[in-house]
Order: sequence, then C-alpha cells, then structure tokens
Amino acid sequence: MERDREIAKLINVLRRIARAARHAAWTRDPEAARFCVIQYNKVLARLSELEPAVVPLFTPLPEGASAEVIRIAATELAAYFEDETVSDFPLGIGIGFRARGCGGRRAWAGRVRLGSCW
Repeated sequence: MERDREIAKLINVLRRIARAARHAAWTRDPEAARFCVIQYNKVLARLSELEPAVVPLFTPLPEGASAEVIRIAATELAAYFEDETVSDFPLGIGIGFRARGCGGRRAWAGRVRLGSCW
C-alpha cells in the first residue's frame, strides 16, 4: 500500500513537472527547463527503484533537453502508471481529472449554462 501511495505522489509531481515545462517553453526560460530536467530525472530514478520494468522503457533526459521534450517525457511517464493510481473520488474525479471543453456546466454572470460550447 505504501508503494502505491508513493507512486501516486510521484505521478502528481510528474504532472506538475509537465505543467512547469509547458510554462518554460512558453516563456523560453532555459533555467526553468533545466530545473524541470533535474526534477524529472530524480522522479524517474525513484520510480525505477519502485518499478524495475520502467528502466528499459524510459531513459533520463540530458540536461540540455528542450522544455517541450521534458513535457512530453513527463506526460508519457505519468501515463505509464495511470492504471495504478487510484482515485479517492468516484467517477474519475480526483487525480488528473478536469472538466474542460464543450458540454460541461459553465457559470456566466450568475447563471449556469449547460451543454454549451463558447
């Protein structure tokens, strides 16, 4: 059980790394990208200890990797473990769930519009 909890926490960190890498790409900040690479490699090392099957599938990123490559790598590594992360909430609400796009409830000027796309 402790292993599953740690993996869930590390997956959450990977999602945050991906989000930070997206921001680093958008702002073209090389220091932020470098920090994301370091963090990604640390998380990958720990996940490799917890799940040895990860070792042949994912490799550490070089320090000069672009922010977009970091984002893709973090997202893919998180996706590998998605079936193992168990949400405490029903219907997929919790880890990685977001209501976006058309068809959701949207508040606008004190009213709720259902099923609209705007």
